[in-house]
Amino acid sequence: MSLLRAIDRYFEESICIVLFSAMVILTFSQVLSRSVFHLSLGWTEEVSRFMFVWLVYISAAMAAKHRRHIRVELIDQFLSRHLARWAGLFADLLWIGYALVVSYQGYLAAVKIWGLGQLSPATQQPMGFVYAIVPLGFLLIALRVAQGIAARFRGEYELSEEEKLRRAIEEG
Repeated sequence: MSLLRAIDRYFEESICIVLFSAMVILTFSQVLSRSVFHLSLGWTEEVSRFMFVWLVYISAAMAAKHRRHIRVELIDQFLSRHLARWAGLFADLLWIGYALVVSYQGYLAAVKIWGLGQLSPATQQPMGFVYAIVPLGFLLIALRVAQGIAARFRGEYELSEEEKLRRAIEEG
């Protein structure tokens, strides 16, 4: 497997594992320092919170990559497979459009906050860094949805368990 293919395949998963593991370690160290040593490490709580925000957006992109977001599947049940495919394409294009708009607006907000010089209370890090995940996360979502569209038209996408079951029922 080439390096680019491995990055494409495991990017979100790797980041989520690192972020979640770091959150657990930081939270455990905070609890341990309070209970055993009777001192508070205030920065661990703040850093864990920021990691959680990043984790949410990266996980949303991972869900988009694996087609695990909540979808309205009622249309698929009432339309033929051909029309359902086109309705799904339309929905995905709307989703990409929405993600790009949110990404652009998030970029404007992050740049504004970065420009104001707002710092986090405990670690004194620029808050623009925390807000930067909004445009990055939504750009990644748009990319993953676009990759899903391309894969479906090439016939390479993996069916979800629900889709496999529905097709088995239809064909059986």
